[in-house]
Amino acid sequence: MRLRKAAVTLGGSLLPTLAVAAPDMQAAAFMDIYASHCIKYLHDFDGLRKQLGAAPQLSADKAAMFLKGSSGKAWMVPSPHGQFILVINTEKKLCALYAKTVPAAAAQELFEKVVGNAPAPFRSEKKRASSATANGSVNSTVAYEWIKDDSQAKPLFSLTVTTSTTSVAQGVAIAAIGH
Repeated sequence: MRLRKAAVTLGGSLLPTLAVAAPDMQAAAFMDIYASHCIKYLHDFDGLRKQLGAAPQLSADKAAMFLKGSSGKAWMVPSPHGQFILVINTEKKLCALYAKTVPAAAAQELFEKVVGNAPAPFRSEKKRASSATANGSVNSTVAYEWIKDDSQAKPLFSLTVTTSTTSVAQGVAIAAIGH
């Protein structure tokens, strides 16, 4: 129950913060959708499916590209600031948000602000930070885990961004519950 309250608080309070703090509207929209969908509903994918009820759902063959062999569903999330696909992977019990284009540095900075400071009673721990250059593009991944001493279930958050202009998505943010 505490995770639910923390996620709802974080997801519900992020909108005004990002609107003021983020100079880049595309990165702000990406993180806003991630926080208000993947983080807020991490404990309740049925509720997230209901929330997405009016959003255009991808056909099974188009969703398969994002699900990579797992079962689940994918939706287009309308935004004037970019093209975003939200995926609920039922096998891996995760929510992922894909951005067709997003400024890598701005997205990573906002991601770290959002998940780098866990709401009480959790504490945030960085689990991964890596960057590599391939074919002239920079690919970076950062991951955090929210830890609470008396809980085995740990919210996991990761962001992978690329500067590649030929990638299917320049940004992928994932939220899941680990054990």
